[in-house]
Amino acid sequence: ARSSIKCSTLIFSCTKQPPRPFFTSSASTLIYQYQTHPSLQMRSLQMMRQISSSPVTSNRPNKNNTKETSSSKKRFGSFASRAFVATATVSTSCAAYYCATALLFSSVASVNGDAAGNDGDGKKELFNTETKKDDTYGIEYVGFDSYIGVNLDDGTGVATKEVKAASAEVVSRALDAAGLDETAMMKGDSTADGGLDETGMMKGGSTAEDYITLHPSHAHRIAKGVACPVYGCPFLPLDVHYDQDVKTELENMRKDSPAAEEEKEHRENIPLLLNTSGSEKAATLTLIGYKGGNLDSQINQDRALALTPYSYWNINSSSGGEFSSDSSTVRPVARLIGAFDGHAKFGEKVSEYVVKTLPALLGSKLAEYDAKSSAGNHEVDDQQRDIAIGKILHDTFLELDATSPAEPSGGCTASALLQIGTKIYVANAGDSRSFVGVHIAPKTQSTGLDSDKPTTAIIFGTREDKAHLHKERLRVEHMGGTVYLPNGFLETGKGTTRVLYQDPTTGSTSGLAMSRSIGDWDAGEVGVIPDPLIDILDMKEIKKRVLDILNESCEDKSNEVEIDPASGESLPSNGQCATYTEKDVKIFAISATDGLLDYLPEQTIVNHIAKGLYETASANSEGENSNPLLASSDLIYAAAQGWQEDKGGRYRDDIAIAVADLGL
Repeated sequence: ARSSIKCSTLIFSCTKQPPRPFFTSSASTLIYQYQTHPSLQMRSLQMMRQISSSPVTSNRPNKNNTKETSSSKKRFGSFASRAFVATATVSTSCAAYYCATALLFSSVASVNGDAAGNDGDGKKELFNTETKKDDTYGIEYVGFDSYIGVNLDDGTGVATKEVKAASAEVVSRALDAAGLDETAMMKGDSTADGGLDETGMMKGGSTAEDYITLHPSHAHRIAKGVACPVYGCPFLPLDVHYDQDVKTELENMRKDSPAAEEEKEHRENIPLLLNTSGSEKAATLTLIGYKGGNLDSQINQDRALALTPYSYWNINSSSGGEFSSDSSTVRPVARLIGAFDGHAKFGEKVSEYVVKTLPALLGSKLAEYDAKSSAGNHEVDDQQRDIAIGKILHDTFLELDATSPAEPSGGCTASALLQIGTKIYVANAGDSRSFVGVHIAPKTQSTGLDSDKPTTAIIFGTREDKAHLHKERLRVEHMGGTVYLPNGFLETGKGTTRVLYQDPTTGSTSGLAMSRSIGDWDAGEVGVIPDPLIDILDMKEIKKRVLDILNESCEDKSNEVEIDPASGESLPSNGQCATYTEKDVKIFAISATDGLLDYLPEQTIVNHIAKGLYETASANSEGENSNPLLASSDLIYAAAQGWQEDKGGRYRDDIAIAVADLGL
């Protein structure tokens, strides 16, 4: 199995019981369990002796495409640190202890993609969580790479059969707990215009798998006359241009004319269509691309969602399972948004699978963790909880990858942002991106101050996982892959670097424009992995830091002395100074695919979404309505225009965006 396989999945597959949350225990407790468990000590020592006395053969091809044999000394640190995980398959009674101890010794991760160990030149490097700081306000946050690093990873980016089977059980259990069937559709639900018949087929002959989330009548859409999943109904994207009904509603919404209201009343077959894609505080929209050929043959491979609120705690409680949570518990605000860019021949199947499965799979893990934490006898501090949720996100990405419909060829990016209370957790794999922005609401003119203009800043943005990045290239080449660099890239940075792999559908060499993704198993054989980079931000710290700077500058201004130009005498300042409070500081999030990001500056995107979320129609200089749906639509059309001018209509990538206000 891959060394980065979840121990929780391994325990579940061995014992057929839900895994214990070993990551919530303190290190001292785990060490005590190891010291007082003789069978654990014996089996781990036997495994370590066996490893240390035998050479290790790796199945990864070297440059000569032959199996590579390395000495036990070179690889011992990697295998010994995971001996406990390996022996869990022999003695399931100790599986939890093995996995927990293995994590203590080997799960050292960081944002720069490597782990503790010796590299080829013998230089020892240690990477851990990294404290970062934004450039505008100096807000600190924590980030780390969930990948264990090439020095500890003796597998590839593809899950084994055993891991896939175990992951499938976990996903099936999560979907069932959320009241969904194996296709992630509501059990027993049907819509008025195209639901499931008694045989489980879609009315009209299509299967449930064909009932994609881009369809205006998708069963999970709000206001379609069906019940939402227990975690809530996500906003799902509609096409801003090629769906004529959507296009018309957006145009009417912009002007909010009487004619628009009259027309809406006559369109009873699509009730409140845009309400299924957004509200005043969240939105998601898309635009299908053009890759050549007939317009009717184009396939939109991008997906997105905005789930606000995200009532994940209802998942296990609704099933009455072992880890049902107390319904009387006061729950924090929770939201989930994300963008998923499909690629390769069947990339739309992978992105569709991810957007359907993610809320239930992630939510079931969060609900189980909350239930166990509240039932425990010890308090979990913020740092322990952050690490635990980071690991839950990592496990979710790997299980989505292991169970995705990626054969014979397909994959997708995954950029997901989870808010729980005042904490923001971002997980990213691929070249879609997520941003966190801060918007300072303007003060009124009645104050007599020059503070009537809003200020919007990006305080966080995920990176693009590209093959030329040092740690990414190191991993790809370590796993026998090749990184393609365009001519002159090292000097100019222009062009797209790619991981070269053999496409099974064509037999030819293809290049994947990212180094991490969900699916893409053929590229995974040569170093493309699903493990996300994870960043954790605290909204309390964000607001405190912003307010400190705003109010400090205000104090400086109030202490200024005015000089009378006629007499030269000092005059007291008028003393007026705007006082900012937490209500003036707005925090919001954006996830988008590269179809949007490639042709629009990041600051332009953030500014316009802030305008849509927080600017009223009366404040709009053009007198038009402003909301996140219209703002998202504007950005999509602007990006499409960039593609048109650059490619002359020959090509345009799919575009998807999801946005949400993160107010408490």
